[in-house]
Amino acid sequence: MGSAIAVLAITGLHSTSAMAMGAGPSIAAAPAETQGVAKHKYQAGAGAYAAGRYKDAIDLFLEANRLAPSAALSFDVARAYEKLGDKSRALEWYRDYLRRSPSAADAGQVRLTIESLDRELVKKGDQQVTILSQPSGATVVIDGQPVGITPGTFDLKLGVHHARLSQKGFVAADRDFVLTIDAARDVVVSLTAEPPPRREQARTSPPATTKPSPGPAPVPPTPALRSLPVSTSATMPMPEQDVQGPTTSPLVTWGWVTLGAGGAAFGGAIVFEALRSSAENAAKHESTQIGYSEELDKAKSRQTVARVLAGVGGALTITGGALLIVGFGKSKKDSSVSVAVTGSPQGGSVWLGGKF
Repeated sequence: MGSAIAVLAITGLHSTSAMAMGAGPSIAAAPAETQGVAKHKYQAGAGAYAAGRYKDAIDLFLEANRLAPSAALSFDVARAYEKLGDKSRALEWYRDYLRRSPSAADAGQVRLTIESLDRELVKKGDQQVTILSQPSGATVVIDGQPVGITPGTFDLKLGVHHARLSQKGFVAADRDFVLTIDAARDVVVSLTAEPPPRREQARTSPPATTKPSPGPAPVPPTPALRSLPVSTSATMPMPEQDVQGPTTSPLVTWGWVTLGAGGAAFGGAIVFEALRSSAENAAKHESTQIGYSEELDKAKSRQTVARVLAGVGGALTITGGALLIVGFGKSKKDSSVSVAVTGSPQGGSVWLGGKF
């Protein structure tokens, strides 16, 4: 039955049984070259269906439907999925058939088929929802997880769900919906175009007032030196100093090298994180499901690399720090310094001594 309907839709015959006539553009509205390609795809799909190659038939029917949308082709896709035993996808395309041709001659019979398939889905605790948007092609995120673009049909658990639709040039829209055992449902969202950017008038800033530059700061007077009493000595302890040079431990050198490698790994992690963000943004603007999935795969791959580099960078940084601590400890020398000062009104002397 579905094949006969599709034939009538493709040849453009006007008949009460051609249920695709009122369901949007038919192949007759397509360019002549496109009509020929769509008809060829359909005929090849009908042959595959008759031979029992239902997966091939589905692919060919969908290609014909892309070239020349037709409710009849939706019916044929649903029949082929039903033959494969994929009840969820059969339910999706039967619903699409009635959505595009609600007054079809066999609408009552198709509704009974939809109710039967819906009951099978509910037995698993799931229900089907179709997200539609105007315009189509919006990215759909359900319960925080990206699931595809509109129009899109999804099987979800019974209960309350939240959908967010976003598309470049439009304000993101949020919708809550409830899936019950009664029937599959449609969620239709009209997106609002973003307002044009506001242009702020240039503001004339007041002329900057020139403040006189302050003069040089006054130099405090140097206190008068006091003469030290004769034979007065003072010993000034000096803090221990780390002596580096020819005696520097090799561990110090390796510590700096390891720290540098850790910094490079962190830099690589930042770069791949930026690439991941770019892939996610690209996925949001993809107009096809295949392109959307490819961009999401890129984002996940780049996220994994960024995490690995961040972990390596952290390990190298900790290792380099430990090497520096140990290396400096080995190269430190025990040193002490003492200073003695003697003086009188006639003159004085300074003595510096210690262990270096």
